[in-house]
Amino acid sequence: MPNFDRSKLSDAILQVVKDEGGRPLPQFVLLKKLIANYRDQGFIDSKDVTSVVGELSSQKKLFVLKSGCIVLEQNGGKKNYDKNRDFKNRPKPNIDMTKTLTGTININSAGNGFITLVGEKESKYYVHKSNLNHAQNGDTVVFNPTDFATKGDLIDAVVSSVTEHAKGFYVGEFILEKDGSYSVKPDDEKFTLKITLDDINGLVNGSKILFKINQYESETAHATVSRVIGHKSDVGSDILSIVYDNGVEPDFPDPVIDYAKKLTLDFDEQAKKVRKNLCDKPIITIDPATSKDFDDAFYCEKNPDGTFLLAVQIADVSHYVKYNSILDEEALKRGCSIYLVDRVIPMLPHNLSDDLCSINPNVERFALACDMIIDQKGEFKDIKVYPCIIKSHRRFAYEEVNEYFAKKTDFSKEEQAVKQSVDVGLELSDILTKMKQKRGYVDFEIPEAQIIVDDKCIPTEIKVRTHGRAQKMIEDFMVAANEAVTIYADKKNLPFVYRIHDKPSEDRMKTFALEAKKMNFKISSKMDDIHGTDISRWLEENKDNPNIELARMLLLRSMAKAKYDTKNIGHFGLGSKNYTHFTSPIRRYPDLMVHRIFWQHDFLKDTPDAVKKQFAGQLQSDAELSSKNELTAVKCEREVNKMKFAEYMEKHLGEKFNGFVTSLSNFGIFIQLENLVEGFCAMRSITSDTFQFSATTNEAVGKTGQRIHLGSKVKIEVSNVDKNTRKIEFKILEFLSK
Repeated sequence: MPNFDRSKLSDAILQVVKDEGGRPLPQFVLLKKLIANYRDQGFIDSKDVTSVVGELSSQKKLFVLKSGCIVLEQNGGKKNYDKNRDFKNRPKPNIDMTKTLTGTININSAGNGFITLVGEKESKYYVHKSNLNHAQNGDTVVFNPTDFATKGDLIDAVVSSVTEHAKGFYVGEFILEKDGSYSVKPDDEKFTLKITLDDINGLVNGSKILFKINQYESETAHATVSRVIGHKSDVGSDILSIVYDNGVEPDFPDPVIDYAKKLTLDFDEQAKKVRKNLCDKPIITIDPATSKDFDDAFYCEKNPDGTFLLAVQIADVSHYVKYNSILDEEALKRGCSIYLVDRVIPMLPHNLSDDLCSINPNVERFALACDMIIDQKGEFKDIKVYPCIIKSHRRFAYEEVNEYFAKKTDFSKEEQAVKQSVDVGLELSDILTKMKQKRGYVDFEIPEAQIIVDDKCIPTEIKVRTHGRAQKMIEDFMVAANEAVTIYADKKNLPFVYRIHDKPSEDRMKTFALEAKKMNFKISSKMDDIHGTDISRWLEENKDNPNIELARMLLLRSMAKAKYDTKNIGHFGLGSKNYTHFTSPIRRYPDLMVHRIFWQHDFLKDTPDAVKKQFAGQLQSDAELSSKNELTAVKCEREVNKMKFAEYMEKHLGEKFNGFVTSLSNFGIFIQLENLVEGFCAMRSITSDTFQFSATTNEAVGKTGQRIHLGSKVKIEVSNVDKNTRKIEFKILEFLSK
């Protein structure tokens, strides 16, 4: 496609800026609008846009503000804009009372808000902190636009009321002064109101508390202490503070514990009658060495005709967690287990997750089986799903199996049937991997940090977690089982819950393409109809690119989020048309839902129609709640990791490390170190040059011509660390790449 004509590009830029009606336009928004409105006239290159903007500025047709935003150089545009941006002397805006809208507000670190309308993805409205009307981060608000000039393409607005608070509870530190007065410092930096407590009995200086907001009044929030988490110096109180601040309850209610304690193993005649006994099969589990709950087991056989039997057995949690029981209600509320650096917050009480439901070695357990006959191409030839009784013959750790695969051990002491099953499993895993790659499975291979802590939960080491062939084999088998049961359910026309993953948006992929070009990452497909095979091919063709790790990271950021739904659209990342979560019911509620579907509609024929109807009617809402709970769990895990990263780096203040740039903004750049720790470097702290950020090209350009872009290699010094805010600051010492 030919490049965009330069004079046409100049006219197009002026028109887009003019259409903003005087509102300053960020250069990255300009680029998006040009691509959207003029794509039929040729390829628009970000460098050409920057060059033409410079020409128009020198011709005094445009003015580029210090922020990098663009305004028309006419009618005193810049002067009027700068005057309006003086919020201390900000004139009272005219509120448009004819437009009353509803949206979700997000508060930035400066205390100002950005509102996204219901059903939309990007913020369109800006609210100065003086016009929040007590709204807090994540709240659902009713608001009205104003005529006040704002930065960029946002519309100024004022909040008139809050219809739903995102959080009712917050965590904070109780600070007691010598004169007897007190204050509460919220862990959430975005909560800026003064907090008063209705009762401070039992609190001491440094107490970490969970408090509930009862009333908002002027600049004050009136609250009640719901729980004293502990003292800030207590071991583990830092992690519990994050857990509670995310709305997660680590402990089970007493009635749930009492209910769970009454459950026992009961292999009565009825249970045996409806289940196939597989105790003589060479069933094994392979998990991390530290695992206590074992959801999944398997065995493999090779048939005389060259096909494989992959038999996967999954803990039958539904036998104990009965539909609509108090235990079920608690599991649904939690949605999933949460895995933190020093603990697990389980979805089920420990006597279930670690014992009754867990496929522990050498004991009989209830399970659901999925038997798959798979050919040499990795295709399913037959699928059976049924309830069973099993006994695990061996509990392996991943390390043991990886050593065997690496021929460091010979399994000479293992049962011959177990050894043979593992050998056949490795052969089948290679076939399944090739099949998945052929159909479009995307393996991003994003490195994962493993934080090692001591008995006081202080981080002593951060290393990159390793994944060997054993982990890959189990992943292949679980993906196969999740696909197989979905195909099985669809053939029987059962109501179902799918794990879906939409393909990435064209806009996100075009943004990635712009960054990829700077990294010499070659793309050989159009952006309007991307398939998983395209992305896999890009990664393979660019495997020797020095920025491949960053490219994988940016590609992953470009992807949509996977979620649960009763409507099947397939799973883009796995290249699968049929996918669910079936294999981890101890730690994921949707898997338990899938198990119940099989019991109600396939295994048993006497489930009352009213129960089936009620359960089927809840599938979509329960799927949506599970997706929401999953996001909460991920957020909680990430925040704990960030806090432990900061605590670890406190011991390395002043030390030097190598890293690369992962993102840029007006304020500075984020840099990731080789141990996966990420920190921030403010633009003003770079003393070797004066840099100006260009949103159009997403790079910082120095007066000397030095450019900082995604992937730039740098040497840094750790200059500041704050564990409480989870912030790590770097100072750039040297640029290692141009």
